[in-house]
Amino acid sequence: MSRQIIKDFVYYFSKPLPFNLLRKLTGENFIFPFYHLVADNTPIHIKNLYPAISVEHFKNDLEFLLKNYHPATINDVLAFVENGKKSEKPLFFLSFDDGMRECYDVIFPILKQKGLQSAFFINPAFVDNKTLFYKHKISLIIEALKVTKENFLVSELMVFLDIFSANNKQIIETISRFKYSDTSKIDKIGKILKIDFESYLKKEKPYLTLSQVLEMQDNGFIIGSHSNDHPKFREISEFEMQNQLGQSFNYLNKNIHPQILSFAFPFSDINVPFSFFQFLDTKIKIELSFGTSGIKKDVLPKHIHRVPMEDNLKNATRIIRSEYAYFLLKSIFRKNTINRQ
Repeated sequence: MSRQIIKDFVYYFSKPLPFNLLRKLTGENFIFPFYHLVADNTPIHIKNLYPAISVEHFKNDLEFLLKNYHPATINDVLAFVENGKKSEKPLFFLSFDDGMRECYDVIFPILKQKGLQSAFFINPAFVDNKTLFYKHKISLIIEALKVTKENFLVSELMVFLDIFSANNKQIIETISRFKYSDTSKIDKIGKILKIDFESYLKKEKPYLTLSQVLEMQDNGFIIGSHSNDHPKFREISEFEMQNQLGQSFNYLNKNIHPQILSFAFPFSDINVPFSFFQFLDTKIKIELSFGTSGIKKDVLPKHIHRVPMEDNLKNATRIIRSEYAYFLLKSIFRKNTINRQ
């Protein structure tokens, strides 16, 4: 049975319980919801990856969070870590990954208006729209395949992929599975389909500029690292992981001078070796790091898990309640803490 099916099951099972009682039963008073972008019109580079949260949806999520929790500052987060990850009162702290343009255009004004502090985790390779994230390239390719009527281009692509009896859907499934290490293949496919990634960057400007990042920081928001160009860490060597962090923090320290040294793992921290966390602590001297495993404990004192909030457009009530119910279920089997080796 999949994790999502179990979460859906325990959500319905938990519905008779008042939300605050469910929260108290878990003992997890401090939660860390995170998003990527908020947009009423989903950009093409996102369209084929995950659903974009609308402005109304995001504001409704904030209403739920503000009704059930107190908004936290980064100092509250640091105190939470120093106190052994314990909080007497219910708190929430938001964060946003990938440094998307909508963080400045849409999210920043909403949070300012509500007086909420949050963290934005950026990839220096994308800042100022210097290069396009490989997953965003894949989304553009999939969209092109959905609308193209140029059969000869698809035939050329099939030859390149060594696929000789497939329809567009099967080709899309193949390309969707491409990894960070397949970037050269992705670029080649873009050329075959006559997709100009550079022109897309210049025209659409999907990412934050350095001046926008600095303005957000000047307004009290936290800027942290999300690696240099967003590989999935379990798919690269530990040397490459360290290089990703080195490049990222060299950029941040030179151009942004962040208030604290913080890092959010791109994708997730699953199967990342314990020695890399030691590198974060001793070499980078990280003050906070973040995973994406939902409401979950971790033996690492500075490592916090966040709740993904873009789960098939479910609202915050559904997502957070599911997380709490799932946490309680895992506690029965002593599976709600991540142990590192």
